[in-house]
Amino acid sequence: MSERLPTVLTVACEGGGSAAVTMEGQDDVQVAEFTVNCPKGSTGVGSASLDPGVVPRGSFSVAVDTSTQDIRWSLTVTQPE
Repeated sequence: MSERLPTVLTVACEGGGSAAVTMEGQDDVQVAEFTVNCPKGSTGVGSASLDPGVVPRGSFSVAVDTSTQDIRWSLTVTQPE
């Protein structure tokens, strides 16, 4: 991760229910949290845009906790320049 660039965390899901998303920096500090509605038959999308420096340099973790096991989801973490 670069501390000089913004970070965008995006989750897409489908299947009926919801997905709770959290992101933590390497020192276990939570830097993002949001919930995505995951409809049946279409795609729900949610994202968090984080200012430069919010995600510290080094490793990070992202957790996705779905309300049912039938939900399919995908995740991207980008740093647009």
